[in-house]
Amino acid sequence: MKINDIHMTRKQGEALVKKFATIAIVIIAIAGSAWADLTVPDPLRIGVGARPLGMGKAYIALAEDGDCVFINPAGLGKINGPKVTSMYSSVMGDVNYIVLGGAYPASPTSAFGAGMVLSNTAGIPIYSSTDPGSAAGASAMGSWGSQVLFASYGMSIPDAKLSFGGSAKYMTQGGSGNASIEAASASGLSVDVGAIYSPNDNLSLAVTAQNPLGGKLESGNAVSNSLLPVIKVGGKYTILPNESQKINLAADADIVKGRNTTLHAGAEYYLTPNLAVRAGLDQDPAPAGVETNPTLGLGIRSSGFEFNYAYHPYVQAIADNSTHYFSVSYVGPDKPVEEAGLELSIVKPVDKSVIYADNIEVSGTVKGGKVSAVKVNGITVPYDTFTKSFRANLPVDKVGKKLVVVEAVNDKGKVVKDSRKLLRLVQFSDINDNFWAKKPIEHTGTVGLVQGYPDGSFKPGKALTRAELATLLVRAEGVKVSSNAPVVFKDVKGNHWAVGYVEAAYRMGLIKGYPDGKFRPNNRINKAEAVAVLVRYDRMNLAAVDTKPYDDVATRHWAAKYIQAAKEAGMLSYVQGSRLRPKEEVNRAESVEMMSKTTVAIRMINDLLSWDKGFEFELSRPTIRAGL
Repeated sequence: MKINDIHMTRKQGEALVKKFATIAIVIIAIAGSAWADLTVPDPLRIGVGARPLGMGKAYIALAEDGDCVFINPAGLGKINGPKVTSMYSSVMGDVNYIVLGGAYPASPTSAFGAGMVLSNTAGIPIYSSTDPGSAAGASAMGSWGSQVLFASYGMSIPDAKLSFGGSAKYMTQGGSGNASIEAASASGLSVDVGAIYSPNDNLSLAVTAQNPLGGKLESGNAVSNSLLPVIKVGGKYTILPNESQKINLAADADIVKGRNTTLHAGAEYYLTPNLAVRAGLDQDPAPAGVETNPTLGLGIRSSGFEFNYAYHPYVQAIADNSTHYFSVSYVGPDKPVEEAGLELSIVKPVDKSVIYADNIEVSGTVKGGKVSAVKVNGITVPYDTFTKSFRANLPVDKVGKKLVVVEAVNDKGKVVKDSRKLLRLVQFSDINDNFWAKKPIEHTGTVGLVQGYPDGSFKPGKALTRAELATLLVRAEGVKVSSNAPVVFKDVKGNHWAVGYVEAAYRMGLIKGYPDGKFRPNNRINKAEAVAVLVRYDRMNLAAVDTKPYDDVATRHWAAKYIQAAKEAGMLSYVQGSRLRPKEEVNRAESVEMMSKTTVAIRMINDLLSWDKGFEFELSRPTIRAGL
């Protein structure tokens, strides 16, 4: 505002300065520098809503009701029903301050908002310029005020735990009393934007930008007043002492170029769901630096309405002036516990996890009423009512597929369930993550085609023997081995570890002995022999060999047809280069790699790795260990 040709006595001037100082302090908290750089006094600096004011104006991360239209439009993304807010105060007895706003959901994850903030004062004495020394009094009385109209929209992205929104603002300021004052009336447009990140129900982090693009209010007297950009960052953390109480802790910081950063901190304690007490510290810029004022508040909810009161003294500015704020809001009816239902969230394990351990942590949260029991695979586990969480260790006794079922029951008997699918693979001490045949060894070991040694190792580089190959084939066929198998070869006695597998393989026609009646179970097998046996086992088609399958395998080699068939079927895809080295002894890792490419093994491994079948609910024995 710019007023020309107005003169007054010193006493009259002091009265007028005090009047305007009162208005400026509560509107922008730094009137002197605001006028100096021609920035617009923003009525939002007074504060919107008695609830935020009672918390020292620390509210951008908590924004959850109609006040979010003015403070952080990202809060509209979390609105779940109609919201209305209103506030009236006579700030320091001089400024009439009115707030009215509301929000309405557009979808489950978005909402529209609208509102207005009005501030004005009347009875400002205007003195005659013709008699500046006169004490006769003002020649006229004037008024001045500011208005801001909001149109807002916000939405949330639940999967990303983000909410964001924006507001378009139409701002006006003006007054009456004489032509100069009326010519100072101005108007302009601006925007606000904001975002809230909530990684969980207790913590939220937020940022807003008020007038980030700047802008100007153009007046009739050719004076252009700038809209001051303000960046606000803040956070909120919620503590739940018990089922009926809640504590919100919040802190904000206002960052303005060329001015001191100001802080806001506050807390509200819901003694019951319908009664809250609040306290905070509110900082505002002042000509000498920063002014810090304590705040107090009280909130009462009833039948969907909320009545809030805030007390805000202005200690440094005008110590004998304090302001009382009153808000009346509609927040919607409280949802009964049985209507709200239980909300079960399993944090660990992640669904479709591959594990190796013989136990796993099962943890998560259950919200939405009084929880009477939480069970993991039928066994009750401890539930912490303070953190709304549970945690326990579940044994996974066998390799293969495991279904973890968590169910929660509230005091009304309502039950909710969720589940997680796990796959436990066999693990060998000498197979590290970088071993080239890690997957086929683990997969064939898990489905029972191969086994390790009693010490937990697999010995992948050990040469394969005839007895081991017979065992491999029998296991692949899924044939049960008799513990009292008859002796069919004179060098495989009844106490030999593979006697049952050798007998079964012989009976199935998979192996033959030597003319002397021996099997020679410990003889090592070379690659050509192993390939031939596995090709015959898998009943692959053999064809004439016109070109060498490998540089060191001639077309007339006795195993050329078998090697060619195995190569075309992908059984030898692990071979590097153009040489097979058919006379080399085949080791356990190579044999498992080739075995995993047979028809039987592929079917078994595909069934193992499918998340769509094979998971069945099984009651655990009561060995679940509490993790709390």
